[in-house]
Amino acid sequence: MFFRKNTPYFRANQITYGLALICIISIIISILLLYLFPLSIFPEPTGYYEVGTTSLHLVDRSRLELCDSGERSYRELMAQIWYPSERLEGEKALYLKDQRLVPHKLPFIHLGLVRTNSVENAPAARIDPSYPVILYSPSWNGYRTENTFLSEELASHGFIVIALEHPCAVPLAIYPSGKIVRGNLPAPDYTSSDQALINFLRLGDEQVLLRTQDIIFVINELSAINEGKIQTPLTHLLALDRMGIFGYSFGGAVAAESCFQDGRLKAGLNMDGLLFGRVAEEGTSQPFFFMNSDYPRPTFSDLNSSNGTFRRDSEINALGYERMDNWIKRYGGYYLTLLNSSHVDFSDTPLRSRLRTLKLNNHTPAIRSSKILSSYVVAFFREYLQDFHSSLLDDGTNNIYPEVSYRHYTAIN
Repeated sequence: MFFRKNTPYFRANQITYGLALICIISIIISILLLYLFPLSIFPEPTGYYEVGTTSLHLVDRSRLELCDSGERSYRELMAQIWYPSERLEGEKALYLKDQRLVPHKLPFIHLGLVRTNSVENAPAARIDPSYPVILYSPSWNGYRTENTFLSEELASHGFIVIALEHPCAVPLAIYPSGKIVRGNLPAPDYTSSDQALINFLRLGDEQVLLRTQDIIFVINELSAINEGKIQTPLTHLLALDRMGIFGYSFGGAVAAESCFQDGRLKAGLNMDGLLFGRVAEEGTSQPFFFMNSDYPRPTFSDLNSSNGTFRRDSEINALGYERMDNWIKRYGGYYLTLLNSSHVDFSDTPLRSRLRTLKLNNHTPAIRSSKILSSYVVAFFREYLQDFHSSLLDDGTNNIYPEVSYRHYTAIN
């Protein structure tokens, strides 16, 4: 039977086909958006314990907050704690609890909906009498949640992780009272001019000392937390004789300086951070792990390049290698390079969006790199805070992960 195009039957079929096509396109777009901006971004922790999380607000009344316009405003610190919890059902905590912290631009606009593997304020596990404590210091302008994947993994293996947020460094410090302190720390600049490089090194030394004071203040407050004077789910559960620290980027320098200044820290780990402070020149005797992205050692021609920007960048990289080399010669240590990686691979950033991954060729995938880093970080802290040796830390075992170059050095002197 022949149907004319202007008949009701033909028009009805056109509408039906059009609606079907719109539905198919909508489904494809939805699938694509969920792939590019997943709402479940964190790998499930591999340890025995479930993970709880809670926030902590502390005020250091011995120091004034220099970047706060308020009169006689004391330095206030926010921290996020991840800890072993009981096995229970409960809604997982939001990755970014305050929507004011959600970036309103691609590729991170979905982060306000992302949930973690942790249950907020869950009862702490009481299987063990206490758990080792690991502090975390974030990057130059970083928030306390920037390494959630590692914090959750460590908590699942029986550690209490306390991640600090350094006010005036983060763009927006938000406190339980509703008070907001906006950061005034400039972005790192060491390539625009020779003077900028000098200023950056001076500012780095100042910042590492300031943030190390934050770390020591929090360590001093842990006894009050353990005794229940500061309310958390962790009363009587902190093993204060077994404490370590790690940090990402500039936070790695803070971890190193904190070990230098406070012997209560038994082990430290630096994730791709240039060293600053006294520890940069002297090192420290605690077991220490250096993790680095895959950037080559600068050559003589790099350090004498006519391109000032490139030359100064090479000088910073050379300084980083020099300081690590001197430390390892004196005290030994662990050294890992994550091959085919970049600086941000030591944080949550690659897990947040697949748009970045799609742009990179010959790059270690985010899920794979997070698994590798988690394995080594857990093994290191289990070695020195839980007295559990992992063969992963032995030389000659990096065939397990061909994506890394790894070595354990003993002191030369």
